[in-house]
Amino acid sequence: MRLGIGAKLLLLSIAVIAATFLATESYVAPAIASHARRIVWFSSATVLAVALILASVLTRRMSVAVGELTHAARRMADGDLSVRTRLSGDDDLAELGYALDRVAGGLAASLGALRAERDLQKRILEAMHEGVVVVDRDGRIVLVNPALRSMLLLGADAVGKLLIETVRHAQLDTMLDEAREADDHPVEIELPGLKPRRVLVQAAPLLGEEEGLLFVFVDVTELRRLESLRRDFVANASHELRTPIAAVRSATETLRWGALEDPVAAIRFLDIIERNAQRLQSLVEDMLELSKLESNEFKLKRERVELERVVPIVLGLFRERAEKKGVRLAAELPAALPAVEGDARALEHVLSNLVDNAVKYCPSGARILVRAAREDGRVRLVVTDTGPGIAPEHLQRIFERFYRVDAGRSRELGGTGLGLSIVKHMVEAMRGKVAVESAVGQGSTFTVLLPSSGAPTSVASTRT
Repeated sequence: MRLGIGAKLLLLSIAVIAATFLATESYVAPAIASHARRIVWFSSATVLAVALILASVLTRRMSVAVGELTHAARRMADGDLSVRTRLSGDDDLAELGYALDRVAGGLAASLGALRAERDLQKRILEAMHEGVVVVDRDGRIVLVNPALRSMLLLGADAVGKLLIETVRHAQLDTMLDEAREADDHPVEIELPGLKPRRVLVQAAPLLGEEEGLLFVFVDVTELRRLESLRRDFVANASHELRTPIAAVRSATETLRWGALEDPVAAIRFLDIIERNAQRLQSLVEDMLELSKLESNEFKLKRERVELERVVPIVLGLFRERAEKKGVRLAAELPAALPAVEGDARALEHVLSNLVDNAVKYCPSGARILVRAAREDGRVRLVVTDTGPGIAPEHLQRIFERFYRVDAGRSRELGGTGLGLSIVKHMVEAMRGKVAVESAVGQGSTFTVLLPSSGAPTSVASTRT
């Protein structure tokens, strides 16, 4: 280690005193030597005092510098890598300060890169729709992302618990063993609980110092539900198509094998063919329309629709048929009723379907009433009838595709079983809601809530 300036001055002073003393003793007369010694001792004492003062000052400076280095090192050890020693000079302490500054700068850059990578991984895990969980070699949860917490309703205390305790399923224990043996084939399991789910689980081992397993949970509940709906739709559609096709074929064969010779029978069978052909056409059209609605191909217009214009048009379409059955049609629309924000054609279709069903199933002497009212920024459209009503066990499924309360009577009346399902999809496409209330023997009430366009119309109450 190099000597400091104070130490150098002290050694130089001692050397000068020693040399002067030796020269005086060897070459000067005793009287002169005595006087010279006094001068030398005085000078030496002065030089020595100056050297000591300089050494003290320099030592204090060194102590301050060492203190600054120690303080900076402690702050760096505590995680504050922004601190710098900022020592100047070219001695050993200054070089040590430069080295500490370089170490702090390098660590800060490395930690910044690690934090950026950690934040990126965190954002990726939070943005994933798939559930991710990491377990250690003992099967305890180390990390779980928000998607899995939401999927399986996991609490904040999930970390640290055994996976088999948190997600109770026998196949997971088997997957833990198989994944450790690099058998990482996906397994679909059904998880019961408050939020039943079907999930596809993929497990993979994590190699390295911290051995563990990575599990990815893909929620396939909606996919399996849609697949089931597709299978049911194909089965129901095939069943619905089979009846009119069989009727048309039977009537055609009967005509071919001699019924053409009987004019009365021929007309009757031709009526059967026509009626079933119309039913086939209605069924195909309803299926196509429902398919467009469910695939979002049905584009609705956003326009102001005035119920005072739509309701009389729809009731006019069914008035003649209702009068033949002895069913009364009426409407009650209050003055200053706000216009509806939606699609005029879709709204006509919704109202026509509800009124058509009411006319079909209501007996003679029944009454069908269409009402509307303002309600919290929306418009409530109600179709009430005094018909036979619907049993409670059917109300939850009344809007399902091909669902019928009375299948035989519905087919006899020409129903396809898709009307109310189309109504539900159209109302929801207009950002509304539809509901039904009914009691056997007391009639049914279908309620449609639609957003209001804001500005009321000034048409007076309508009653027909």
